[in-house]
Amino acid sequence: MSWSSEAGRSCGRRVIAGLAVQVGFLRCLGIGGLFICASGAYSCYGATLEIYPATVDSQEEFERAANSLKPGDELVLHEGVYSQTGRRAVTARGTSEQPITIRAANGERPLLTRPADNMYRQNNIEFVDCAYLIIRAIEFRGGSSGVRFIRGHHVTFEDCEISETGNNALTMNSGDCDSFIIRRNHIHHTGLSTRGSTEGEGMYIGCHSGSCITTNTLVEHNYIHHLRATSVGGNDGIEIKFGSYGNTVRDNVIHDTNIGRRYPGIFVYGGGPRVNIVQGNVIWNAGEGIQVVSDAVVSNNIIFNCSATGITAAPHAAVPQMRNVTIVNNTIVNQPVGVRIRWSGAGNMIFSNNAVYCHGRTAIDASGLGGSVLTCNYVEGRLAGAAIDGARFFDGGTASGAFSDPNKQSFWPKPDSVLLNNADPIYVPDVDFNRVVRKTPFDVGAYETEGRANNPGWAIEPGFKSGR
Repeated sequence: MSWSSEAGRSCGRRVIAGLAVQVGFLRCLGIGGLFICASGAYSCYGATLEIYPATVDSQEEFERAANSLKPGDELVLHEGVYSQTGRRAVTARGTSEQPITIRAANGERPLLTRPADNMYRQNNIEFVDCAYLIIRAIEFRGGSSGVRFIRGHHVTFEDCEISETGNNALTMNSGDCDSFIIRRNHIHHTGLSTRGSTEGEGMYIGCHSGSCITTNTLVEHNYIHHLRATSVGGNDGIEIKFGSYGNTVRDNVIHDTNIGRRYPGIFVYGGGPRVNIVQGNVIWNAGEGIQVVSDAVVSNNIIFNCSATGITAAPHAAVPQMRNVTIVNNTIVNQPVGVRIRWSGAGNMIFSNNAVYCHGRTAIDASGLGGSVLTCNYVEGRLAGAAIDGARFFDGGTASGAFSDPNKQSFWPKPDSVLLNNADPIYVPDVDFNRVVRKTPFDVGAYETEGRANNPGWAIEPGFKSGR
């Protein structure tokens, strides 16, 4: 028996498989091995549907239920495995006053996946032309891509998990996307396909050519790790492609984007009419920690133990012009090259208040700095294309002298650290890595100590960054 839904709307009244949805009314229908429960009200807040896993088929009841949702409706998934062989695609369009919600039942963790012999043939799920949609606390395992957004706007994707994908985890490269919120998601172990070369990006946002863009999107407090790739497409943690703009990437924890290939933790191309913001992230065991070409503000990030550079700020074939890059108050420790800069021909470039410590290696490798603003950067290590001059670059001493315990990823400045009170106030961000308001006199690097001997915020470790 197939599942169907017919809306007999009178301010939210639903008829579901012949069942009228009423205030305080709950019944369950047994259909094809699936229980569908419906509750709701004669109200403008829509109906609630509760579902349990069905048998594996080319189209499962979850997909049918999700595609039936109207503005204000809520679909609640109960614990269990939702497995499907064919394409799984959902179009759900709420409104600003009545968003649609698809979520896990409270305290439960439903899993959307594919059978083992079908794991990488299709994407796990595709959300097509969705608007004012909330997706919460669902696990997506397997698929070629884990979660693909095909166009859409005002979508919130939060508290979910994406893992064990054949290719990348979350993609937004099939049409324009605007005003998404992507937060508190756990993304890991991507690029597992062995059928040929594969990519394994954690998030692929926008089209490489700029033929589609993502705008005004917030990517925050995600935990991304162990990304694999075997092709030049790469295994970046978060990649925001050419032309996408107005996006904020903050407070994410990214590590081990270096399995098979070694790609950046975060890569922002720029090229749009407004900047992208990259702030308060922590990155380790990547190729480059952060790679930036154009139109970006990069501040308060902590980067350590990467295999190529902490930050690369250089041209890229996809971006026609380097411009409008501000790199300030970052802490960069223990890379072969702390920061690589290639700014010949660039306009409006700023590099200030950064703490770059690469003992026995190269702290700064730069060219084309003539037209750029550089002030109050404290370094340990060799400099190429720059020099300790008491204005742009200062001797930072040693990492052990500057930070409380750099060998244990504690980069809080010591009470007598040279980083204290020595930042250029013109270029200091409003807040620090802990999202604490900075007050004069300002400190160099990602933290503002305000006279505190110990870090009052989150201690760097695998897992989600806690705090504000």
